[in-house]
Amino acid sequence: MTDSNYCSMARVALEAGVAKSTASLALRGSTRVDAVTAARVRDTADRLGYRIDPRVGSLMASIRKAKSIKYRERLAFVWLAAPKEVRTRDRFSSLVHAGAKRRAEELGCALEEFWLDEDGMTDGRLEKILVTRGITGVVFSTPFRTMEAKVRWNWKNFSAVMIGNSEFDPPLHRVGEHNYRIMWVAMDRVREAGCLRPAGALFEPHHRRHHAVDHAAFIENHPMPLRQALGMARFGLPASREETLEWLGKIKADSLIFGMNPPDETIRWLQTLPQLKYMVTLDVPKDGLPCVRVHPELIAASAVDMVLGLLHRYERGVPPHPTTLMLEGEWWGV
Repeated sequence: MTDSNYCSMARVALEAGVAKSTASLALRGSTRVDAVTAARVRDTADRLGYRIDPRVGSLMASIRKAKSIKYRERLAFVWLAAPKEVRTRDRFSSLVHAGAKRRAEELGCALEEFWLDEDGMTDGRLEKILVTRGITGVVFSTPFRTMEAKVRWNWKNFSAVMIGNSEFDPPLHRVGEHNYRIMWVAMDRVREAGCLRPAGALFEPHHRRHHAVDHAAFIENHPMPLRQALGMARFGLPASREETLEWLGKIKADSLIFGMNPPDETIRWLQTLPQLKYMVTLDVPKDGLPCVRVHPELIAASAVDMVLGLLHRYERGVPPHPTTLMLEGEWWGV
């Protein structure tokens, strides 16, 4: 039984007065179609309620992957509030970009970098560059220096996805870490190790960026009653060893969860304290400590997958109901 409301590419082309190949190129944002014709095709598709068949989209993606590089889909990776040296200096940022680039190439696409905060660059100028180059799929990085970002574009030109948990104006689809689950897993493992008074050294910028979900998971899953558990977490470690010992002694901590990336020297010193039976880090393994490891490269790869899915379904603009995909961490025990 056929769907009477189904609209084909052929019908869009007929109504717009163009060839099917022209209609297909226009809907993909190709610069090979002039702006007036492309706008007419898009308006016709919107009026007729055209939606690409996802099976056809997958097939065409495979076909484009097999073609030479000059025919590949091009995506933009846009750095927000991040100096160019960040990609090599900051581990998370470098892994995010590498993961996005690798996934794009696996799917037969090219990924081009753009820096929104470089000298002379503005929202409008970058939008014009992307439109001129026929780039309609965009992945935005996590803002490096700020907790939120705002981009003023004509969003009907783009399918876009945000990486990370920072605020973005306008709200877009996003892919990030499941920070609540990451802390929850760490607390579970600490309790399984027989520790009843775990302390938390959280990272204040992440706390704000993640809307305090890591702290909420720490409190909710703490072995101690709520009122006592509230005093077991702080932002960072005290400035000196003496103050750290005083803090740990005051709260009678028997274990410690790092929601930050402490220096190796600090970890080695803390490992000498007999009262700390167990320590867990979040993000990356450190000096043989157990860890709930996150994978920035997989987060970025998922963002590329999401962008290509939007492109294949011809879903552009600001989504009426933005979705968030959260990846859980992986337990690395010792």
